[in-house]
Amino acid sequence: MRFMLASAFLWFPVSAARAHGSGSSSAWASDPWIVLPLLAAIGLYAAGTTKLWSRAGPGRGVQPWRALCFVLGWLLLAGALASPLHELGKRLFTAHMIEHEMLMVMAAPLLVLARPFGAMLWALPPAARRALGGVSQVRALRWTRSWATDPLVATVLHGAALWLWHMPGLYEAALASETVHWLQHFSFFATALLFWQGVIYGRTQTGGQAAGVFYLFLTALHSGFLGGSSTRRRRLP
Repeated sequence: MRFMLASAFLWFPVSAARAHGSGSSSAWASDPWIVLPLLAAIGLYAAGTTKLWSRAGPGRGVQPWRALCFVLGWLLLAGALASPLHELGKRLFTAHMIEHEMLMVMAAPLLVLARPFGAMLWALPPAARRALGGVSQVRALRWTRSWATDPLVATVLHGAALWLWHMPGLYEAALASETVHWLQHFSFFATALLFWQGVIYGRTQTGGQAAGVFYLFLTALHSGFLGGSSTRRRRLP
Protein backbone atom coordinates (compact mmCIF):
# COMPACT_ATOMS: atom_id res chain seq x y z
CA MET A 1 0.00 0.00 0.00
CA ARG A 2 2.88 2.39 0.70
CA PHE A 3 4.14 1.61 -2.79
CA MET A 4 0.75 2.56 -4.25
CA LEU A 5 0.71 5.86 -2.35
CA ALA A 6 4.23 6.69 -3.45
CA SER A 7 3.48 5.74 -7.06
CA ALA A 8 0.43 7.99 -7.14
CA PHE A 9 2.47 10.83 -5.63
CA LEU A 10 5.14 10.51 -8.31
CA TRP A 11 2.87 9.82 -11.27
CA PHE A 12 1.07 13.14 -11.51
CA PRO A 13 4.03 15.59 -11.35
CA VAL A 14 5.90 13.55 -13.97
CA SER A 15 2.91 13.71 -16.29
CA ALA A 16 2.46 17.43 -15.66
CA ALA A 17 6.15 18.09 -16.26
CA ARG A 18 5.99 16.36 -19.63
CA ALA A 19 3.03 18.55 -20.55
CA HIS A 20 4.59 21.80 -19.32
CA GLY A 21 5.27 24.19 -22.10
CA SER A 22 3.27 22.18 -24.57
CA GLY A 23 0.41 24.01 -26.25
CA SER A 24 -1.15 20.76 -27.40
CA SER A 25 -4.69 20.07 -26.29
CA SER A 26 -3.63 16.46 -25.72
CA ALA A 27 -1.19 17.46 -22.96
CA TRP A 28 -1.77 17.08 -19.26
CA ALA A 29 -2.54 20.31 -17.43
CA SER A 30 0.20 22.29 -15.72
CA ASP A 31 -2.07 24.99 -14.24
CA PRO A 32 -0.84 25.52 -10.65
CA TRP A 33 -4.40 26.07 -9.43
CA ILE A 34 -5.06 22.44 -10.38
CA VAL A 35 -1.68 20.78 -9.95
CA LEU A 36 -0.78 22.21 -6.53
CA PRO A 37 -4.01 21.23 -4.69
CA LEU A 38 -3.80 17.73 -6.17
CA LEU A 39 -0.17 17.38 -5.11
CA ALA A 40 -0.92 18.81 -1.67
CA ALA A 41 -3.75 16.31 -1.14
CA ILE A 42 -1.78 13.23 -2.12
CA GLY A 43 1.34 14.49 -0.34
CA LEU A 44 -0.44 15.14 2.97
CA TYR A 45 -2.29 11.85 2.79
CA ALA A 46 0.84 9.84 2.00
CA ALA A 47 2.85 11.55 4.75
CA GLY A 48 0.10 11.19 7.35
CA THR A 49 -0.61 7.56 6.51
CA THR A 50 3.07 6.69 6.58
CA LYS A 51 3.46 8.36 10.00
CA LEU A 52 0.45 6.54 11.42
CA TRP A 53 1.54 3.18 10.10
CA SER A 54 5.13 3.64 11.30
CA ARG A 55 3.91 4.40 14.82
CA ALA A 56 0.91 2.12 15.22
CA GLY A 57 1.71 -0.59 12.71
CA PRO A 58 0.63 -1.17 9.09
CA GLY A 59 -3.11 -0.96 8.62
CA ARG A 60 -3.76 0.77 11.96
CA GLY A 61 -5.27 4.24 12.04
CA VAL A 62 -5.88 4.08 8.28
CA GLN A 63 -7.35 0.84 7.01
CA PRO A 64 -5.74 -0.43 3.78
CA TRP A 65 -9.06 -0.52 1.93
CA ARG A 66 -9.64 3.16 2.78
CA ALA A 67 -6.15 4.02 1.54
CA LEU A 68 -6.93 2.18 -1.70
CA CYS A 69 -10.18 4.15 -2.02
CA PHE A 70 -8.26 7.40 -1.62
CA VAL A 71 -5.65 6.52 -4.22
CA LEU A 72 -8.28 5.44 -6.75
CA GLY A 73 -10.43 8.50 -6.03
CA TRP A 74 -7.44 10.82 -6.36
CA LEU A 75 -6.40 9.26 -9.66
CA LEU A 76 -9.93 9.69 -11.03
CA LEU A 77 -10.03 13.29 -9.81
CA ALA A 78 -6.69 14.04 -11.44
CA GLY A 79 -7.83 12.32 -14.63
CA ALA A 80 -11.00 14.42 -14.80
CA LEU A 81 -9.38 17.77 -14.00
CA ALA A 82 -5.92 17.58 -15.49
CA SER A 83 -5.87 14.95 -18.23
CA PRO A 84 -6.46 15.61 -21.95
CA LEU A 85 -10.09 14.70 -21.26
CA HIS A 86 -10.61 18.18 -19.83
CA GLU A 87 -9.54 19.92 -23.04
CA LEU A 88 -11.45 17.42 -25.15
CA GLY A 89 -14.56 18.14 -23.11
CA LYS A 90 -14.56 21.72 -24.38
CA ARG A 91 -15.22 20.46 -27.90
CA LEU A 92 -16.88 17.06 -27.51
CA PHE A 93 -20.12 16.75 -25.52
CA THR A 94 -19.54 13.07 -24.68
CA ALA A 95 -16.12 13.82 -23.19
CA HIS A 96 -17.66 16.69 -21.22
CA MET A 97 -20.23 14.35 -19.69
CA ILE A 98 -17.63 11.64 -18.94
CA GLU A 99 -15.55 14.24 -17.12
CA HIS A 100 -18.51 15.17 -14.92
CA GLU A 101 -19.34 11.52 -14.20
CA MET A 102 -15.76 10.86 -13.14
CA LEU A 103 -15.98 13.74 -10.68
CA MET A 104 -19.41 13.06 -9.21
CA VAL A 105 -20.10 9.33 -9.53
CA MET A 106 -16.62 7.82 -9.28
CA ALA A 107 -14.10 10.07 -7.51
CA ALA A 108 -16.48 11.63 -4.95
CA PRO A 109 -17.83 8.40 -3.35
CA LEU A 110 -14.37 6.84 -3.24
CA LEU A 111 -12.94 9.89 -1.46
CA VAL A 112 -15.87 9.93 0.98
CA LEU A 113 -15.31 6.24 1.76
CA ALA A 114 -11.60 6.95 2.29
CA ARG A 115 -12.23 9.46 5.10
CA PRO A 116 -8.86 11.09 4.38
CA PHE A 117 -8.79 14.08 6.71
CA GLY A 118 -7.63 12.22 9.79
CA ALA A 119 -4.59 10.91 7.92
CA MET A 120 -3.91 14.35 6.43
CA LEU A 121 -3.94 15.93 9.90
CA TRP A 122 -1.21 13.53 11.00
CA ALA A 123 1.07 14.98 8.34
CA LEU A 124 0.98 18.37 10.13
CA PRO A 125 3.01 19.49 13.17
CA PRO A 126 1.31 18.74 16.52
CA ALA A 127 0.44 22.41 17.17
CA ALA A 128 -1.26 22.79 13.79
CA ARG A 129 -3.04 19.46 14.28
CA ARG A 130 -4.45 20.58 17.64
CA ALA A 131 -5.49 23.97 16.25
CA LEU A 132 -7.36 22.47 13.32
CA GLY A 133 -8.95 19.90 15.62
CA GLY A 134 -10.20 22.73 17.82
CA VAL A 135 -11.60 24.65 14.86
CA SER A 136 -13.51 21.58 13.71
CA GLN A 137 -15.32 21.55 17.07
CA VAL A 138 -16.69 25.09 16.74
CA ARG A 139 -20.45 24.82 17.18
CA ALA A 140 -21.36 26.86 14.10
CA LEU A 141 -19.10 24.77 11.87
CA ARG A 142 -20.40 21.52 13.31
CA TRP A 143 -24.00 22.65 12.75
CA THR A 144 -23.24 23.72 9.17
CA ARG A 145 -21.56 20.41 8.40
CA SER A 146 -24.41 18.45 9.96
CA TRP A 147 -26.99 20.46 8.00
CA ALA A 148 -25.16 20.27 4.66
CA THR A 149 -24.62 16.52 4.91
CA ASP A 150 -28.18 15.71 5.90
CA PRO A 151 -29.21 13.28 3.15
CA LEU A 152 -32.25 15.29 2.06
CA VAL A 153 -30.43 18.64 2.10
CA ALA A 154 -27.38 17.22 0.31
CA THR A 155 -29.58 15.62 -2.35
CA VAL A 156 -31.33 18.94 -2.98
CA LEU A 157 -28.06 20.89 -3.10
CA HIS A 158 -26.49 18.44 -5.53
CA GLY A 159 -29.58 18.34 -7.72
CA ALA A 160 -29.78 22.13 -7.77
CA ALA A 161 -26.14 22.40 -8.87
CA LEU A 162 -26.72 19.92 -11.70
CA TRP A 163 -29.84 21.62 -13.04
CA LEU A 164 -28.59 25.19 -12.69
CA TRP A 165 -25.35 24.53 -14.55
CA HIS A 166 -27.21 22.80 -17.37
CA MET A 167 -29.37 25.83 -18.04
CA PRO A 168 -28.42 27.06 -21.56
CA GLY A 169 -26.92 30.36 -20.38
CA LEU A 170 -24.72 28.92 -17.65
CA TYR A 171 -23.79 25.88 -19.73
CA GLU A 172 -22.54 28.03 -22.62
CA ALA A 173 -20.76 30.36 -20.19
CA ALA A 174 -18.86 27.38 -18.74
CA LEU A 175 -17.73 26.39 -22.24
CA ALA A 176 -16.68 29.94 -23.12
CA SER A 177 -14.78 30.80 -19.91
CA GLU A 178 -12.17 28.64 -18.20
CA THR A 179 -12.85 30.36 -14.87
CA VAL A 180 -16.58 29.64 -15.07
CA HIS A 181 -15.78 26.08 -16.17
CA TRP A 182 -13.69 25.46 -13.05
CA LEU A 183 -16.44 27.01 -10.91
CA GLN A 184 -18.86 24.54 -12.48
CA HIS A 185 -16.53 21.64 -11.70
CA PHE A 186 -16.05 22.83 -8.12
CA SER A 187 -19.80 23.07 -7.46
CA PHE A 188 -20.41 19.64 -9.01
CA PHE A 189 -17.63 18.00 -7.01
CA ALA A 190 -18.34 19.78 -3.71
CA THR A 191 -22.06 18.99 -3.76
CA ALA A 192 -21.30 15.41 -4.83
CA LEU A 193 -19.07 15.04 -1.75
CA LEU A 194 -21.91 16.33 0.43
CA PHE A 195 -24.38 13.98 -1.28
CA TRP A 196 -22.25 10.85 -0.85
CA GLN A 197 -21.31 11.83 2.71
CA GLY A 198 -25.00 12.15 3.54
CA VAL A 199 -26.02 8.92 1.86
CA ILE A 200 -23.16 6.80 3.23
CA TYR A 201 -22.58 8.28 6.69
CA GLY A 202 -25.59 10.52 7.29
CA ARG A 203 -28.80 9.96 9.19
CA THR A 204 -29.74 7.11 6.85
CA GLN A 205 -27.53 4.87 9.01
CA THR A 206 -29.97 5.27 11.90
CA GLY A 207 -33.06 5.88 9.79
CA GLY A 208 -32.70 2.79 7.66
CA GLN A 209 -30.87 1.95 4.44
CA ALA A 210 -34.11 2.35 2.48
CA ALA A 211 -33.76 6.13 2.79
CA GLY A 212 -30.27 6.03 1.24
CA VAL A 213 -31.52 3.85 -1.61
CA PHE A 214 -34.38 6.30 -2.19
CA TYR A 215 -32.05 9.31 -2.43
CA LEU A 216 -29.74 7.42 -4.79
CA PHE A 217 -32.70 6.42 -6.95
CA LEU A 218 -34.07 9.97 -6.97
CA THR A 219 -30.69 11.40 -7.99
CA ALA A 220 -30.19 8.78 -10.70
CA LEU A 221 -33.69 9.47 -11.99
CA HIS A 222 -33.47 13.23 -12.32
CA SER A 223 -29.83 13.27 -13.47
CA GLY A 224 -30.62 10.63 -16.11
CA PHE A 225 -33.51 12.73 -17.36
CA LEU A 226 -31.26 15.81 -17.38
CA GLY A 227 -28.55 13.96 -19.30
CA GLY A 228 -31.03 12.70 -21.86
CA SER A 229 -32.56 16.13 -22.42
CA SER A 230 -29.12 17.72 -22.71
CA THR A 231 -28.09 15.15 -25.32
CA ARG A 232 -31.22 15.78 -27.38
CA ARG A 233 -30.70 19.54 -27.16
CA ARG A 234 -27.11 19.22 -28.37
CA ARG A 235 -28.27 17.22 -31.38
CA LEU A 236 -30.79 19.80 -32.50
CA PRO A 237 -29.70 21.79 -35.62
